[in-house]
Amino acid sequence: VLCYAQPIFSVNNNSFRTAEALMRLSLDGTIIYPDKFIPIAEKNNCIHTLTRIILNKVCKIVAEFEKKYDFDAITINCSSSELSNRNLFDELMAIINSNNIMPEHIRLELTESAMFDDFNMVIHNMEKLNESGIKFYLDDFGTGYSNLERIIGCPFNTIKFDKTLLYKSLDNSAVSDIVSHLTSVFKEQGFVLLIEGVENEEQASYSIDKGFDYIQGYKYAKPQPVINLKDYFDKQEKSIS
Repeated sequence: VLCYAQPIFSVNNNSFRTAEALMRLSLDGTIIYPDKFIPIAEKNNCIHTLTRIILNKVCKIVAEFEKKYDFDAITINCSSSELSNRNLFDELMAIINSNNIMPEHIRLELTESAMFDDFNMVIHNMEKLNESGIKFYLDDFGTGYSNLERIIGCPFNTIKFDKTLLYKSLDNSAVSDIVSHLTSVFKEQGFVLLIEGVENEEQASYSIDKGFDYIQGYKYAKPQPVINLKDYFDKQEKSIS
């Protein structure tokens, strides 16, 4: 299991403050991407094992970076089945604590579909992790039916707009108007907004004009081995004696 990451640009800070951890598999020297192995892992009930492995790898990087770099967090994807696991909190916190890092430096991404397996247990896990300092991202917003009331009522910190909304907005003024309305509503409710899939200057300018706080995409940085985040995060300023 290889840990890659894609740096995420902060518009307000004009720097890279976070990154999304991305899993890859290496099989006989060939890199296997998630669209190939995640469905197999889910079918064979291995997804939680992979999550624990990638979390441990991210925690080790965070432990190294906490002493040297100025950054907010690294996010990890979490599946719907995991959020419904009553042991999730204890298992994730055990990994975080064993690496002796600040929980605030870990964030979890989940899709809205994760909310429907066992809603009460999902909320219970989210609230406990949130209380420990771990913030949540709602991933892939705009790819399907979204229950805004449920989203606003859940302890999400960041709403991550899917790239399909970005691309459709640039070609369709009606979709662009909807995006404007949604960003206004979410900002009024105190959410942080992130847009993904930004690949060129036109898309970047549009995203900034719409008020997105964070931008993720090839224009700013491509996925790469997680250790390369040292080239994107600013170094900590040395304290003056």
